[in-house]
Amino acid sequence: MKIRNLKAGRKRQLFILGGGIMLFLLLLVIRPSASEAKATWLWNTKLIQQHSEDIIAFAKKQRVKIIFLQIGGNVKEESYRNFIREAFSAGLEVHALNGKPEWALRDHRREADVFLDWVKEYNTASQPEERFAGVQFDVEPYLLDNWEKRQASIVKEWVENAQSWTRKAKEMDLEIGAAVPFWLDDLDVPGADREIPLNRWMIEKFDYVAIMAYRDEADRIYTAAKATLEEGDRHKKPVWIGVELGESKEGPGVSFHERSFTFLTGEITKLVRLVKGHSSFAGIAIHSYEPWRDKLVKWEQSLKK
Repeated sequence: MKIRNLKAGRKRQLFILGGGIMLFLLLLVIRPSASEAKATWLWNTKLIQQHSEDIIAFAKKQRVKIIFLQIGGNVKEESYRNFIREAFSAGLEVHALNGKPEWALRDHRREADVFLDWVKEYNTASQPEERFAGVQFDVEPYLLDNWEKRQASIVKEWVENAQSWTRKAKEMDLEIGAAVPFWLDDLDVPGADREIPLNRWMIEKFDYVAIMAYRDEADRIYTAAKATLEEGDRHKKPVWIGVELGESKEGPGVSFHERSFTFLTGEITKLVRLVKGHSSFAGIAIHSYEPWRDKLVKWEQSLKK
């Protein structure tokens, strides 16, 4: 009887061990590879005041390299310093994020200058490990009500303003990037001596771009990002490929919001294989932190059932 019980116990141990190995192998399959760099946008700045440890732990677990952190929300400078110091210790970069559609207009250029001046003054008053490693402009003038009627003149002002921002950032010795839509290759730079696609111009002027190639399948994301990746290859500039996880008002096929976490990670793995021939590929930029975190938590909870 004792021998029979002993054998049964060993069988149970082997079953449990085997199940653990299978779960481990499953995680290896559906989670991103270790060599894959990530970035994410963090819009709710107040989260860094009470949840900095959670954010940084999540970022480390998901192999995030850069956090694009929205500036605002009446967050005190000391909160930024504490968060960036913790992120720095974890091997993460934090870039100051700001922008709105109106910033493309000449009359609103001063607002962007105020943002850059604030970053400069903040970095000057902070220790090296507390400083922003860069800035990112998220300026989307195509959301303006008069975009269709004034597209050419708005693009002209957008280009002039972006030229001013990049020049100012270089004077500050600060890396500057831009979040851009995937279709900028359909627009030309106004007033240029020859035809220059706007995506090429952005690649030339900014240190990096994060292309909003918002689709919910790897093939379609790659198709949307390809033209900008090729410009990045030619100009030796990094290109982050942005994917959307939040709810979208643009219709179906844009966001992974309704997709499972396993489907998301599977498509990201496919996407990384598709872009491996592009030297400009910097990694996947997830939009944004909160829906990404929520999707991961939901998936982890499902494993425990």
